[in-house]
Amino acid sequence: MILLQKLVLPRILKVYSKESFIFGNSYTRMIFKFENITKSSEKSSEKILNLIKENKNITIAEIAKRISLSTRAVEKQIAKLKTQNKLKRVGPDKGGYWQIME
Repeated sequence: MILLQKLVLPRILKVYSKESFIFGNSYTRMIFKFENITKSSEKSSEKILNLIKENKNITIAEIAKRISLSTRAVEKQIAKLKTQNKLKRVGPDKGGYWQIME
């Protein structure tokens, strides 16, 4: 407990204001206030299709980086788009390109 008071709390107090804390006799309560962040209404599959419209040669790794998903998540979305006949891969993995089916 002494380590917490001497080392950790001063570091936390540098980042958060004292209004974020409630100090009791035997406890310390910290209140985190978050801004209301609205979630994007655009689905991952729509984001992928939009990126492919911009660049038909885009890689899965580039897509993942641009929309902040893992490459595995992008691969799953692409597989879903292929089964829905919305997306097709033309040519080999290296040197091929994406084709959006209308």
